[in-house]
Amino acid sequence: MILDGPAASTATPASAPPVTGRAGTVAGRSSAVAGQISWSLLGILVASLAQWVVIVVLARYGNPAMVGQYALGLAVAAPVLLVASLALRTVQVTDARSRFGFVDYLRLRVLGMVVATVVIAIIAAFVGSGGAVVVVLVGIAKALDGIGDIYLGLFQRHGRMRSISLSMILNGVATVLAVTTLLLLTGSVAWAVLGSVAGSALGAVGYCLVAARPLRRSVDPAGDSASERGPGGRLVSLAALALPLGIASGLASFTINLPRYLVGHELGTAALGIFAAIGYVVLAANAIFAAVAQTMLPRMSNLYADGQVTALTRLVKRLVLATLAIGGLAVGAAAMLGRPALDLVYGAEYARHASVLTLLTVVAALSGAVFVVGTALSALHRFGNQFTASVATLLLTVLAAYLLIPRYGLDGAAWTVVLTVAGDGTLKALMLRRALKGRPWT
Repeated sequence: MILDGPAASTATPASAPPVTGRAGTVAGRSSAVAGQISWSLLGILVASLAQWVVIVVLARYGNPAMVGQYALGLAVAAPVLLVASLALRTVQVTDARSRFGFVDYLRLRVLGMVVATVVIAIIAAFVGSGGAVVVVLVGIAKALDGIGDIYLGLFQRHGRMRSISLSMILNGVATVLAVTTLLLLTGSVAWAVLGSVAGSALGAVGYCLVAARPLRRSVDPAGDSASERGPGGRLVSLAALALPLGIASGLASFTINLPRYLVGHELGTAALGIFAAIGYVVLAANAIFAAVAQTMLPRMSNLYADGQVTALTRLVKRLVLATLAIGGLAVGAAAMLGRPALDLVYGAEYARHASVLTLLTVVAALSGAVFVVGTALSALHRFGNQFTASVATLLLTVLAAYLLIPRYGLDGAAWTVVLTVAGDGTLKALMLRRALKGRPWT
């Protein structure tokens, strides 16, 4: 959902009937927001479940080394793709005055994904023949997801959360079916990952191309001021605006994946597979937090644009406290039930590292608060602040990883991620506090 312009006419789904009167307006908006959040959560939950099933399938019908190769592919591809995607969906969602048109976002995203795929292929050449193909295929799958992400932004601007959810569900289900079938038939992780490419092509690109046709016919290709600059000028302007946030996203991803790089280098691919499988709790939590953040971003943007700083501050505090409270319960559950749960899902080889699960659940709990604060910074268009935070957090992670992982193994890797997220959240919270008081970060 995006509130497009002061009138916020797209705050409710296009099919929702208009309501009149103060009470009716509030009730209608509350119902619309609840429905949008429900669709958003449904899509992200199914997509997260599908990604987890892929990990389980690789662990149960393959081995930790296969999981490690897949995890390495994700770790290599993610930072490159995030930099190349320039966080355009966030810029698209917060573009309340329609400075740029959908076609501008799409062209720049496609260009970025092509460049990213080439870079990933070059990096894969240094991985080794066994893992290179997996890295490239993972990169292609995620690049297709990146193209579809711009269409999801279009749906969001028009309140079509159902379309977003259906795209994610189709992508997830198709990926699980294809990955499982190919792994069972071939016993090869490379062929299995090819199923992920097929799922992304169908759900992220194919479905969105069809579902977006009615919307694209009604979308102005660009605002009047942007049209004067021509397509090339608009792309340059858009890239310049989004570049700090794109680099920040890439640095953040590199920072989170740095422990994985060192685990694979110091402890081997099988250990990386175990760490990645257990660490899925963080990925699943982040996916849910991202869905909620995308839903709350337009509201935060409008509150700040309307000068309602106090209301925005209260909203951020409530969301942070809620995520920390839920996270605290999850940490307690992981501490008590982690070992039998890992044995049941993955097997005894994974259950021996139950302490890693507890620590990574702490990471998931802290990540919720960081997502809220980061979303608020994006709503304020403080993209440069996020870049600064990413650089500082990267330095902290490098130091912690090199001190802890060689000495404490997977537990050291988990502690590294805890320190990374805690440091990132603290710095962003300080930046947001200054920004809400109207003072620049210096």
